[in-house]
Amino acid sequence: MHKRLILLVGLVLVAVLALAACQPQTVEVTRVVTETETVTEEVQVEVTRVVSETETVTEEVQVEVTRVVEVEVPAEEGAAGLADPNALPRNETLYFNGFQWSPVVCWNPYSANCNNPLSSEQNAASTVVMFETPYMYNPLDGKQYPLLADGDYTWNEDQTELTFKIKPAAMWSDGTPVTADDVAYTWASHVQYETNNGAAYQDFIDTIEAVDPQTVVIKAKLNDAGQPVNPLQIANYVSSVYVIQKAWTESNEALIEEFIPGTEFTCGLVKIKNKELIFPVTEVLPKNEFFDYEAKYTPGAAEEITPARLPENLFRECQQLS
Repeated sequence: MHKRLILLVGLVLVAVLALAACQPQTVEVTRVVTETETVTEEVQVEVTRVVSETETVTEEVQVEVTRVVEVEVPAEEGAAGLADPNALPRNETLYFNGFQWSPVVCWNPYSANCNNPLSSEQNAASTVVMFETPYMYNPLDGKQYPLLADGDYTWNEDQTELTFKIKPAAMWSDGTPVTADDVAYTWASHVQYETNNGAAYQDFIDTIEAVDPQTVVIKAKLNDAGQPVNPLQIANYVSSVYVIQKAWTESNEALIEEFIPGTEFTCGLVKIKNKELIFPVTEVLPKNEFFDYEAKYTPGAAEEITPARLPENLFRECQQLS
């Protein structure tokens, strides 16, 4: 009985403790609240303002002015007043230079090495400013077009002769017409002076002849079988080699004379019917370096001594040579 009572009391205590644990508990909490307050205050600040001002000032300044006035001056006065005696008028002078590899070497149209595109060029086979070829080859279509020539050239049946005519409108700068003689003499000069063109085509061209003032005939060289060596080279010639004025070439040839040192002598003669009258030999002493055209025809430019101061045998020899 006593044990039961103890057990009952124990159960009651456990129940009381259990009920006590299930009761709500009160916790004291302290809440911290942070608040932000916006405050507007008026503050006085000292500000320094920098102002840039531009001031316009008008001053009197003395300036020296050079005025250039163009005045027409007679040719003689203008030439005398040139500072440089070799100066050339800019608007009347063609200034020319060579190609990029060297300066101009010469102006000889018969040369292939002058390095200028005005009258000749490397191998003399291109269009230039001063001279023209009878035909111009167009590499775009492979055809030859007339320049100095009047129309297309023609071949004979065996292709041993090529014929073309010179355009009547073709003129030299002096107003004279370009003729077949110019074409023929150009080739003859190339052969005579053994130029590059002469050497390049003489194995293919026999002769170039002027049939009349307008007609040119180029005859081909023949091989042992009587056939032209290479007609294509003849066709190439008429579009590669410039025509040069015959009169111009002859004038330059006439100016070339071998210099022989010594004294100038002259001897005149006249023939009357069947009798020859030989004058005494005259000794000529030019006051210039050479007995040229000026020395011969300008009064006082040369001293003439007649009879010449020569030994008798040389005196007679001069008369006989005359």
